[in-house]
Amino acid sequence: MEINNSEYGGFLVSKNITLGLPIRYSFREKSSIPHLNGWNFYSINDDEEYINDSRNFAILSAESIYGISPIMLGIFNAPYGTDLCWLYEEGVHTGFYDLLFEKEVTIGEILKQT
Repeated sequence: MEINNSEYGGFLVSKNITLGLPIRYSFREKSSIPHLNGWNFYSINDDEEYINDSRNFAILSAESIYGISPIMLGIFNAPYGTDLCWLYEEGVHTGFYDLLFEKEVTIGEILKQT
């Protein structure tokens, strides 16, 4: 799949994810930095101390995110305010739990939220 990185902007990602740990949480907020798309990702091991240190994060392109988790581009257009827990069974991503609505959701439901 060919990805035009300029169409997506940058993703703020825990360095633990770039080291191979699974994504646990993702949320999207309006960014004050024009080159960022508002998506933020935390790994399964990130605790409060870890996320409070900006040195523990990197900005990744859409191509890099696709390499880590192709499903991310499927939910890219979710509205600002989206707040998801990533669900796994035996180490395999199986779906999402919406933290705002407190229920499991499909990609279609994620994209329809306003």
